[in-house]
Amino acid sequence: MRHLLLVVLLLGLPPLTPLLLAAGPSQQSGESGGSKLRPIRVIVFTPDAATVAARARGLFAVEGLDVELIVTPNSTVQMRGLSDGTYDIAFTAFDNVLAWSGREGAEIVAIAQVESSPTLPVFARPEVASWEDLRGRPLAVDAVDTAFALVLRAILLAQGLDLERGDYTLVPVGATQARFASITQGDTVAGILNPPWDARAREAGLRYLGDQREVLPHYPGTVIAVNRTWARANSDLVRGFLRGWRAGRQWVADHPDEAQRLLAAELNVSPEVAADRLHQLLVRPELDLAGLQSVLDLRLQFGYQLPMGPELARYVDRSYLPGLGSSAAGG
Repeated sequence: MRHLLLVVLLLGLPPLTPLLLAAGPSQQSGESGGSKLRPIRVIVFTPDAATVAARARGLFAVEGLDVELIVTPNSTVQMRGLSDGTYDIAFTAFDNVLAWSGREGAEIVAIAQVESSPTLPVFARPEVASWEDLRGRPLAVDAVDTAFALVLRAILLAQGLDLERGDYTLVPVGATQARFASITQGDTVAGILNPPWDARAREAGLRYLGDQREVLPHYPGTVIAVNRTWARANSDLVRGFLRGWRAGRQWVADHPDEAQRLLAAELNVSPEVAADRLHQLLVRPELDLAGLQSVLDLRLQFGYQLPMGPELARYVDRSYLPGLGSSAAGG
């Protein structure tokens, strides 16, 4: 919990309610049914509804897990931490898996998918009236060579703006909140502000220019990723986490109004924004291989060599989903 509170304070994130910071009495005490819970460290960009619900309702504790949730400032911190064992599980974009698997020794693989294809809108400062006004200007990204930076490049290329030609520059500032701050402060003029920050962008008077759907209609949502070596040595923890997440997803489906209020409070967003986040959740966490392949193809299109080679199978492991088995509590 100290990690999450530290990141919140350092980044100036909106306060998180106690439901996100403590997942019920059994997790607070470190025990479930008289047995000590096993810690597992999960690093995310924005908490999803199923994870929030599973923590709040003690569903991870049923699996014998004490899930610590850490909000990352950027993809580098997240993926390097997953590579070196600082964190156990990451909720991330699949392109980060491609970029970091083998990069610093560790193999990173996607094991499940959390959300369906998202909408990734580009917002700009009010004085930017069109795509052409971005020419020669600095644009905010997380990192210049991963995930939404490549999506942004694809969107702009369709509008006749080419990074390789020097039509604009990319400035790595960090995750969505940092991009929002960079644009509103005028350090950069535009960037992808994915939910729930798109709503705050509109409130701040930023101009919506478009999104990726015409260029990349099958771009997948958030995946759950692990260090392959750690996951093989801790397969019971991985499967327990996935069972807990799936139970949280089922609770969200069974209690949509309560889940919407819970998520709105946790993220400090409106009920409408929370509802959009709920609708993105997949009913089942199976990987969309066609969507993941489109991410790999995009990376190759822009000339990035993959440390583990160009075959999609090297970056996914679907063995943890089938036959998850029963929970630690026997349910």
